[in-house]
Amino acid sequence: MSERYEVTAMTRWVNRITSLFARSGRGRTELLLTTGRKSGQTRLVPVSPIEIEGNEYLVAPYGEVSWVRNVRADPQATLRHGSRGREVTLHEVDGEEAAPVVAAYYSRETYPRKYMDVPADPSLDDFGRAAHRFPVFRVETTA
Repeated sequence: MSERYEVTAMTRWVNRITSLFARSGRGRTELLLTTGRKSGQTRLVPVSPIEIEGNEYLVAPYGEVSWVRNVRADPQATLRHGSRGREVTLHEVDGEEAAPVVAAYYSRETYPRKYMDVPADPSLDDFGRAAHRFPVFRVETTA
């Protein structure tokens, strides 16, 4: 059984530091700007896009968190890295398309693994069975 993801003071602190790196253009983390589904205000969260076979994806390793619900309500967003920003449309994918993306994300990103409920040394089939718990969005640049 995996650990349950909760936003704590430590999580907020790590997100702030990660966001600072993304703002400065360092590392692979980017800032996702969405529109709050209830407030209508701009929301910002650090994300780690991953490219698979020429397509770029965002994975939500902690499940259906706020940014996922915001994107489902309005798929238009902005991704920023340093001074560079790009308008994107996010398309949710599932099943056969999502499983290899989640597997690649799991292989690359070590921190969220403890929250991803998959067996030790997981196979692609394991990710296929678990993919519905980790929303995946294909990134399409619109401008």
